[in-house]
Amino acid sequence: MPIRTMRTDDLPQVLGIQRELAFQDWNEKQFTSEINASYALCVVYEEANGHILGYAVFHLMGPDSELLSIATAATAQRKGIGTELLQAGLERLDFAAGDKMFLEVREGNAKARAFYERHGFKAYGNRERYYSDGETAILYRKDQ
Repeated sequence: MPIRTMRTDDLPQVLGIQRELAFQDWNEKQFTSEINASYALCVVYEEANGHILGYAVFHLMGPDSELLSIATAATAQRKGIGTELLQAGLERLDFAAGDKMFLEVREGNAKARAFYERHGFKAYGNRERYYSDGETAILYRKDQ
């Protein structure tokens, strides 16, 4: 499987994917902090030629984990890469023991919401005007 741990030398490509999709504004310092955090799982989907097609950042915090960010390059979407990245974090959880994965997503991001719902996430609340542009965040949880 072409998923591996993210390294700091991956950040130019990771930031390029983020800029291309214009959904988040993490900077190199923030990604580096996540890479170095003991509770974080940062992964990339890398082709054999070294080209990174996607990434994901999780906080694995025992029974309550969180997906902070996941993205697939626009040219590589709808090929199962997002699912593989998501599985890289979900497979670290023990749902039978009560582990849960949380995330938030923009209310207007129907594509992402459908993706999460296909993978068993359930909406359970919202945060009004959560994002800097005033958009509401929908809160999701997966517990099985």
